[in-house]
Amino acid sequence: MTIRLLVMAAAMLAPAAAGAAMPFAAHQAIYDLKLSAQDSDIADANGRIAMKLDSNACGVWNLDYRFVARFRQEQEVTLTDLQTKSTENVPGQVFTFSTKTFVDGSPEKEIRGEARHDAGATRVAMEAPEKKEIVLPLSLFPVAHTQELIRRAANGERIVETKLFDGDDDAEKLLSSTAIIAPIQAKPTTAAAAPTADGAGSEIRAKLQNMAAWRVSESYYNSDSDPDGMPVFQTTYVLYENGVSDDLTLDFGTYSLSGSLKKLDLLDTPRCQ
Repeated sequence: MTIRLLVMAAAMLAPAAAGAAMPFAAHQAIYDLKLSAQDSDIADANGRIAMKLDSNACGVWNLDYRFVARFRQEQEVTLTDLQTKSTENVPGQVFTFSTKTFVDGSPEKEIRGEARHDAGATRVAMEAPEKKEIVLPLSLFPVAHTQELIRRAANGERIVETKLFDGDDDAEKLLSSTAIIAPIQAKPTTAAAAPTADGAGSEIRAKLQNMAAWRVSESYYNSDSDPDGMPVFQTTYVLYENGVSDDLTLDFGTYSLSGSLKKLDLLDTPRCQ
C-alpha cells in the first residue's frame, strides 16, 4: 500500500463543510475493515479507521484520522499505521496537513505542509519530506470536495469530475477524481442492520435515519494511471447529507478492504450565521 493511496483513503472520509442542505455533523467515527478481494500474495488482512472531525471556528474543520491495517502474506505479517492531522479553512481556502506513516512500528515517511488557493491556482508549500513549492491548477481540498459532492448530488447531478489536492507530496502528478452518484432511500447503515449486543447498531441507525443518502463510486487518477484508463485507486461508500460516510470499500488495485461504521458520536459545532 503506497503512501499516496493511504492519503487518498483518508481524504475520502473528510466530511462536507457547512453549506450543504443539512447542517454539517462534526463527529467521531470508527470503521472496522476486512479483506474483500485480494491477489495471491495476500492471505488475509483487516483494519480499523478511527477519525474525529470537529470545528472550533465557523468554516474551519480539524481532522484527526488514523488508519491501521494488518496484512498477512504466507508467514509474514505487516502492520501499517497511517496518522493524519489536517485543518481546512473553507472560507480562507487554506489547507494545512501532516501525515505520518509507520510500518511495523517504525517510521516510514512524514508529509507536512500547507496549501492555499491564490490567483486561480493552488499553491503548495511542502515542508516534509523535503521543502519545495508546487503550483497546481485550482484543486479542491478534501472537505470542500465532499461539500461539492453533496451539493451536486442534492441538485440531481450523477457524475462529478474534480481536480484535487489531498496532502500528498507527489502533487505534481495532478490528482483528479470522477464520482458516479446514485441516490438511495434512507435506510439503516450496514452497522445498524446487524445491531451489536451493546446496542451500537441501533444508536447509529437513530443518528442517521430519515436523511438523504447517495451511493458514491469514486475513481482517482493521476499521471501514474494505467494507459488503458484504469484509476490508481477506487472507493465506494454511502454518503449521508450531513457528511457522514458508511458502507466503505477501498480498492487498492491488488486487494480491497470493506467495512462499515462500528461507532458514531455526533459533536457540537460553533453557531454560525
